[in-house]
Amino acid sequence: MMLIEEQVAAARQQLTGESLRAVRLRVKEMRSWRSLIPSGTDTQLLLESVLLQHIGNPQRSSRFPLGIAEVVPTSSRLDIRFEHSDLVRPALEMLPYRERGQRTIHGTPGLWARTVGRSIEIAFARHPAAGVIALTTLDRADHIEGLLSTYEASLSAQRRVPLWTAAPGALPPEKLRTGGRRRKPQPRTIIDDHRPAVALPSAVLRRIRLWDRLSGHAGLKVSATSADHGLDWHIVREVHQGVSLHDDRLAAILSDPVAGPGLVTDGEGHHCDGDRCVMEFTAPADRTSGWRGLLRVETVTASTPVPPVPQRPRHFTALDETAFPSHGGLPHTSPAERHCPQRTRSDDNKPTEGRSTQLLAPRLSRSQWELTGMAMKIGAAWALDGCAVLVVTHSFDADREVRRLYEHDVFGWSIPDRPTFVPSLPWRRGRLVPGGGALFTHTVCGSRADVGALLQQARAHFDWTIFVDCNDNLGMGPYIERSVDSHFIVVDSSGYPESFVTAQARNGVAEHHEVAVTPAASAMAWRQQHLTGIPLDRVPMSGLVLRQSSPSAGSTPSPNFTAQVDAELARFGIPVLTRLPEAPHVALGDPSPTVLDAVDDASRAAYVKACTPIHLALRAVEPCLIPSADPWS
Repeated sequence: MMLIEEQVAAARQQLTGESLRAVRLRVKEMRSWRSLIPSGTDTQLLLESVLLQHIGNPQRSSRFPLGIAEVVPTSSRLDIRFEHSDLVRPALEMLPYRERGQRTIHGTPGLWARTVGRSIEIAFARHPAAGVIALTTLDRADHIEGLLSTYEASLSAQRRVPLWTAAPGALPPEKLRTGGRRRKPQPRTIIDDHRPAVALPSAVLRRIRLWDRLSGHAGLKVSATSADHGLDWHIVREVHQGVSLHDDRLAAILSDPVAGPGLVTDGEGHHCDGDRCVMEFTAPADRTSGWRGLLRVETVTASTPVPPVPQRPRHFTALDETAFPSHGGLPHTSPAERHCPQRTRSDDNKPTEGRSTQLLAPRLSRSQWELTGMAMKIGAAWALDGCAVLVVTHSFDADREVRRLYEHDVFGWSIPDRPTFVPSLPWRRGRLVPGGGALFTHTVCGSRADVGALLQQARAHFDWTIFVDCNDNLGMGPYIERSVDSHFIVVDSSGYPESFVTAQARNGVAEHHEVAVTPAASAMAWRQQHLTGIPLDRVPMSGLVLRQSSPSAGSTPSPNFTAQVDAELARFGIPVLTRLPEAPHVALGDPSPTVLDAVDDASRAAYVKACTPIHLALRAVEPCLIPSADPWS
């Protein structure tokens, strides 16, 4: 089985063209491996969107897509390595200039370009640190540093004035916009055209090497057209003679949210015949800003001679392919097909349905606000143990109509909604998992009936479904029990108290006295203190998962006393299933890493070992009918 670090590095390297050694170092610096290729800032996305439109129709043939051999993406920078210097020239046409004696600006207003070493860096002059595109070539003999000056001289010979030479420090202060004064309307620029849909072309450019891993790659052309909802992108993919135009792997990699851009394909818009194969993609409904556009991929047979390239496809590690697809390494589209060995089989040799459980936390506790993260950590450990796991959360904000109200601008013109496609399966992959496991996530909105229908649907595809919802009056709370088989609670606890400190007045002075307690009294006190809001009187709980934290000095309970309190809690109907290792400290707002992220091997092994008793105990639980406490049901 491939190590998770090797799997993550290979999946990213295959889409960007970076060296594998460099990728291994870069992925270790990432806190989360939920998305292997980082997204850019708003300024960076805008730069990449404009660039892709200018380089989308290369005039020189290349064995790489658009002539790009490598991209190195970060949040505020994209390094692009072209095969030849001739392929860099179209990128320079995005720089601004004007005709001598005229004020109309051609190109992209506000850009600044300079040569740094053997690369050309392009940024917005007012905000040079917010986003940078660095252009270079594979051949060190190419004089890339002289390409910019040559282009500037060619414009001057045509009586055109370059506008990208002014350094940011030499620019006059930006004028403040004050209200009350009527401003002259500004002409529409290329920036206005691209801004609604900058994320879509950026996602394609940052994964540019996926195209030549498909079968029979011969060429690629990219263009953009304006639409009422934003900007649509059209990709013409040329393949060699005799190669099938339809390729399921194209839709699979573009739909993958971990390594790919996570787009949704339109099944009705898919059209294939003898001349072409057309697929349409768009972003999921929960992505709005920067995603107002459609991606239309048209696969055709190359009509002109192309340089010889391998016609046999190369494998995608992100699609769980371990060899060339022609050698039997095809991806499995359904998790159920990959994880049938994890389940017992019935008499007709069909796998039994998966199990569903609900994760709860005490009300107003730290665990309540981190409940989704805890479900992901436990689910990741189960996935690494070989299970197919789905983590389901509930949110009314996930409803499309609710999001439209949040994003509506009452002071501006309403923008028509972009077309939305409904995926065949609602859930999306949460992490890459080596071996036979899988980890998916989904946020559901609607009533309890909608949640119950989704949980029932998931049983046919997953070994385990973990339903997560805050235990309050706004969500499902504990009232989803008719759709799950078991319930368990996650609680932060530094240990059980062996004594209590009381204060007594003696001789006019308050003195502190330590009073020892029995294990039974300690268990009762702990239950009343830590399990607030849990319906223990109505819903049978399968057990407790304790998140260990560092105890205060001198308060470490003895192992014998802890075992006795555990026995008392089991007598109360809430046995302790496991104690999770203490989580590392993370910055405020950062997600706590799972075992499928960049953690050391010892911590990963310890966490998986600690989580194994949870699903073993839940598997032994017999589902039971619980009377509803909802007076309206």
